[in-house]
Amino acid sequence: MWAAVFFPALVGALATAVGSLAGRVLIALGIGFVTYKGVDVSILAMKNAAVSSVQGLSADALALVGFLWLDKALSMMFSAVAASMAIRAIGGSVKKMVFK
Repeated sequence: MWAAVFFPALVGALATAVGSLAGRVLIALGIGFVTYKGVDVSILAMKNAAVSSVQGLSADALALVGFLWLDKALSMMFSAVAASMAIRAIGGSVKKMVFK
């Protein structure tokens, strides 16, 4: 019952707010937040899958994984994916650094 009143009112408020600068900023922040949370959840799911697959190994295999620093390699890969998606989300607002 309340959804039939709430959602049209929300859409109407957003439609009028889009014209203003504050409305555009709020919509951009909302889209950025949803994108960030989606990327965060997907990276966390991949990390949990990698950790759960390593947990079933024997002690010798775990020692080899530790010796090869596989945990650090996986952390670097997940961080690189997160950084790449963050830079893509920012888009054209990132300028090339110029050193003089």
